Amino acid sequence: MDWIVGLLLLVCGAVIGFFAAKFSQRASSDKQSGLALEQDIKRLMSEQAAIHISESRQLLATIEQQSQLLKEQLENYESLLTQTSHDPEQPQMNYFGEQAAAYLRNQSQSQRPVTQTTDYQPRDYAKAGTGLFKGTAKSSSSAAE
Repeated sequence: MDWIVGLLLLVCGAVIGFFAAKFSQRASSDKQSGLALEQDIKRLMSEQAAIHISESRQLLATIEQQSQLLKEQLENYESLLTQTSHDPEQPQMNYFGEQAAAYLRNQSQSQRPVTQTTDYQPRDYAKAGTGLFKGTAKSSSSAAE
């Protein structure tokens, strides 16, 4: 009977050992998969950061080009203004440009007013007065009394 108790203890130990090994292996594999997952996330984040940096650099280069172009246009405009303000004998800068100014000068012809005569007088025409309060002086003085 002693050997049965020993055998049962051996079987119970084997079962407990089996489940303990399985649990510890699962925990270690979870840690390894967790580390692998963490490394994948870090790699993905670093790739996204590199993409973000490259796009930001492209945007910055575009902004620099546009600001340089704006600076050149502003300098050209300023030079035009200073040229016209210093030399009064030089013709002034045209508002519309050379071609448009020449076209407008050629198109502008003085229009003569059209005079028309009518054969009749309008209904509201009054020769000497407006027609209001027309009457004799006696009637106006008799009304005052």
